[in-house]
Amino acid sequence: MKSANGIPKDPALRWEWIKFQLRAHDTSLSELARQLGVERNALHNVKRVPYPRMETAIAKAIGLKPEQIWPERWNSDGTPNRQRGGRNDPPSENR
Repeated sequence: MKSANGIPKDPALRWEWIKFQLRAHDTSLSELARQLGVERNALHNVKRVPYPRMETAIAKAIGLKPEQIWPERWNSDGTPNRQRGGRNDPPSENR
């Protein structure tokens, strides 16, 4: 099934769609990794886990915003949707 913008909702299909879009824009995950100065695996991690920096780079390469590709990972205001607290978050009083 596809979302309203034509991007597959299924994560496996979405990943294939992303790779297709990168090729259509004359780039690849490997090329993006070189441009960003990271290992290729850093971009592949996006397939399984949220990684805002890499999601942003992929989205930019195909002319979209990360929240359009991964709406479950991003807020509508363009900020990453954190399910867990980050390193800089204050400790919870319930812990």
